[in-house]
Amino acid sequence: MITLQYLEERFWTITDILRDELLLNQSIDYLLRLLLFKRLCDVFEEEKTSIEKRTGNHDLIYSVQSSHQFFIPEYALWKNLHTYPNIGKALDIVTREVEAHNPILQGIFTSIDFNRFDDSGRLLNLVAEFSHLNLQNSNLAEPGLLGRAYDSIIEKFSTKAGKASETFFIPQNVTELLVRLLDIQQEMSICDPTCGTGSFLVACANYIKNEIGGLNNVLLYGEEKSNHNLVIAKINLLLHDIFDFDIRQGNIIRDPQLVKDNKLMRFDRVIASPPFNLSWSYENADFNYYSRFRYGIPPKNNANFIFIQHILAALKEDGKAGVIVPLGVLFRSGKEGLIRKRIVEDDLIEAVIGLPANLLIGTTLPIAILILTHNKVEKRKNKILFIDATNQYQKIRNQNYLPSDAINRIITVYQSFSNKEGYARVVTLKELAENDYMLNINRYVLPSNLEDEEINIDTKLIKLRELETKRTLAENDMNKYLRELGVNIEV
Repeated sequence: MITLQYLEERFWTITDILRDELLLNQSIDYLLRLLLFKRLCDVFEEEKTSIEKRTGNHDLIYSVQSSHQFFIPEYALWKNLHTYPNIGKALDIVTREVEAHNPILQGIFTSIDFNRFDDSGRLLNLVAEFSHLNLQNSNLAEPGLLGRAYDSIIEKFSTKAGKASETFFIPQNVTELLVRLLDIQQEMSICDPTCGTGSFLVACANYIKNEIGGLNNVLLYGEEKSNHNLVIAKINLLLHDIFDFDIRQGNIIRDPQLVKDNKLMRFDRVIASPPFNLSWSYENADFNYYSRFRYGIPPKNNANFIFIQHILAALKEDGKAGVIVPLGVLFRSGKEGLIRKRIVEDDLIEAVIGLPANLLIGTTLPIAILILTHNKVEKRKNKILFIDATNQYQKIRNQNYLPSDAINRIITVYQSFSNKEGYARVVTLKELAENDYMLNINRYVLPSNLEDEEINIDTKLIKLRELETKRTLAENDMNKYLRELGVNIEV
């Protein structure tokens, strides 16, 4: 029986074969595809045995392809790879055949060239090492083992790659928090419009399976600009035994792909961690086609509010969204400040939750979660809950970690939508208007170590406004100097 520890150890032994041969991102591409292909072949072999034992009809195995989760032609099975003289060409041929027989695998194997690095003999060694792994369900020590192994593998790769990684890796404790905040349920449509490697979609599916019981009529949708990430997302879902999903390659800023009947698709839940502070351009594009950006167009050097407005447009009227954002979204002035003001005035923000810095692998930036909805319950209308969880973390090596008690505390306070001194406060839209619609958490939630001090609130607010004004002036000066140097900057 294969355990999680054994599988992790074997995988890192296999990884050593590619040491110094490929960059981290390239090596994970080959290794994850081989892992998936071996898993598909082993499960097919297991189904073959079961069908033949049950029916006594060997021909039925191949004549009724729908009896298999994934159909693998006999010549394409892993056990037959040794019959081919060139292992690289063989893998290219058989994996493409497997992809052709199973539309859900589209793009996974045809997007890579196994033959490209076969001259060193390393590929043959990789296949030999994977051949020692029996990944049939009956040989796994627990259900969902491949998915857990994938999570561990990707986290280790992301940690090693650090800032060189293409995207921020979202640790499982953060995905758990988002999923629980959104109260994910069966029979919901769930979307991640910037799905990266699919961690949020997997977290939603696993939560429903483990906490509610079964993925009954749950529809998972995703969109991702990078084909590399799109393929890894599909592999991620498949290794977690999640097969009902629709992930498309597209650029949600310029040309969103989750569209039906010439209208933007709308979902019960949207969960996302869009790229931070992305530079973008609106030339040669009709951005009003789906009426997404009614609150305004942000500056070209920062697309945060493009993503937020797209998410709002993709929400059903009774839907809810959870979005990870950098802190600048909460306080920047200019065009972003005007967009934020309009969104707050329309009462679309239910909660602002501050989290510790250095939670995401790939960036040390502090982050916040915005909970968005078009239709608040009566108790929450014209109010926003601010939660300051910035000090609720543990440090493991060089990475901060959100422990279970911190997650539970956030969930409890959010569900009660109540004040908790030094930690959370419900703020009316009237008070937000008086504060120029700034959403800085520390403007409304005072640290608990200040509870016993006498504080002149008016003086503190004046001082805070002075500092914010100085920051704006400094940004203006910086942009002026950049223009003088020939850099095209829009404020």
